[in-house]
Amino acid sequence: MPAAPDFIKTFHDRRQCFAELLALSERQLGLVESDDYTQLLGVLGGKQQIIGRLEAIAGDAPRLWDDWRRERDRLPQATRDACEQTLAETQSLLERLLEHERVSTETLSRRRDETQAQLRSVTGGARVNQAYRDSLSPLTHRLLDRDL
Repeated sequence: MPAAPDFIKTFHDRRQCFAELLALSERQLGLVESDDYTQLLGVLGGKQQIIGRLEAIAGDAPRLWDDWRRERDRLPQATRDACEQTLAETQSLLERLLEHERVSTETLSRRRDETQAQLRSVTGGARVNQAYRDSLSPLTHRLLDRDL
């Protein structure tokens, strides 16, 4: 069972991870909007590292939430208040992070759909050219002056 300082440290570490994820998510959205996919890969790698830190925190305190619910009323008021403040800040960060991720995902999906439509258009144009060329008689092909 974590002691009070462990709650504070663990909650602070989690809040820090979510703050870093939010900053990267904001950067990610800008990169998606500017079609900078090279730098986007670096941002995604950074996010993976932070998620790894969050997993390590969870692994270090697998019963954190059960322990917190059981122990919070026994903690000194100042400690409990500090923990609850940190948890509230973390919740706010998480809500903002989820919104940024939603917008980023929608933007990326829209870009993908636009690219797909452009590719279909190009492919369709090539088919029209092919059909037009095929509709010309073989005689016409032989008589066209290609030097014009």
